[in-house]
Amino acid sequence: MKKILINLILLLAIFLTSLLVILSTIGIETNKFNKLITKKASKEKNIFLNLKTIKFKINLKQSSLFLETENPEISYRDILVPVQNIKVYINFLSLLKSDLTIKKINLTLKELDITQLNKFSKIIKPSNFKSYLNNKIKAGKLMSEIDIFLTEQGALEDFVAKGTVKGLKAELLKNLNLTRTNLGFFADKNDILIKKISGFLEDIKISNGDIKLNLENG
Repeated sequence: MKKILINLILLLAIFLTSLLVILSTIGIETNKFNKLITKKASKEKNIFLNLKTIKFKINLKQSSLFLETENPEISYRDILVPVQNIKVYINFLSLLKSDLTIKKINLTLKELDITQLNKFSKIIKPSNFKSYLNNKIKAGKLMSEIDIFLTEQGALEDFVAKGTVKGLKAELLKNLNLTRTNLGFFADKNDILIKKISGFLEDIKISNGDIKLNLENG
């Protein structure tokens, strides 16, 4: 009897270990949550979301469960958002209650021609920053990732965006241009921090620069 019990415990340990390995790597495919997530997203005005195959996974470092899908169809105010990967972090207890609670959404965007930001400037309040996006950015490639934090009721609480820009060409002032410029950025609802700027301001070489933009004050 004792040997049978030990074998059962060993089999259970192997099963749980295998399950954790699968969940933390390839995940388990499911379509059970498609409608639930789409319904949650539709509560936010102007958002359209169409999900394909979803994988149920676990982040061992953060001890959190999330749902992941590749190349979802997302639009905001009729503007298609070029998302490569989306991770939806959920409250485990909400699964037991069949009432999915989303804590955070992580979006990894496809590489974007920075001049395409003109399309997204429609959702930014009128400001000097919006005007700069529309009129001063000439060229560049954007790689970015966005974390969206939600309240328990599913409303937007905050967001954090980070990424890099390569090959930037922009007009700072009249006859004063940035060229062949690379940089990193970090942004939330109030501020944008531009860091590790390297490139050329006309004939002046920039090795390492930083700029902070306050969106609240325009």
